[in-house]
Amino acid sequence: MVKKHVSFGFMNGQMGRLHRVILAEKLKTMGITYAQVGFMMQALRHPGKSQDEISLVLSVDKAATARAVAKLIEEGFLYREENPENRRQKLVYPTEKAKAIDEELHFELRSANEIMLSGLSKDEADTLMRLMAQVIDTSREKLEMPNVWDML
Repeated sequence: MVKKHVSFGFMNGQMGRLHRVILAEKLKTMGITYAQVGFMMQALRHPGKSQDEISLVLSVDKAATARAVAKLIEEGFLYREENPENRRQKLVYPTEKAKAIDEELHFELRSANEIMLSGLSKDEADTLMRLMAQVIDTSREKLEMPNVWDML
């Protein structure tokens, strides 16, 4: 049973850390870290997305995005090109190395989700996901950030 003094932030943090633990070894064999997953997924799903757009979708500051993308470039998973329409903007693309692990990465992410939701019925899992989306929407709205679901 949840104690009354336990906060939403604590519970959310626990879920994130448990998700990281479940995925850690599998990601290590692929050559990426948990912190790099979002950047990889954005590049794989939306090749040519700008670093600024990736920052917005992942709710990460631009400097952190630049560092993460630079590390993934160094490791051979991504590459960057100047946007011909706006030379200050960097567009991010997956390399063949990233594309080679795309299917395995998706499989492992789905497996981790299944493990975490395995104690819930389908209706409970759907409700949890709906409520989490509502919390995200409300938070982004209060922070005057655009709706994330249109960008995924």
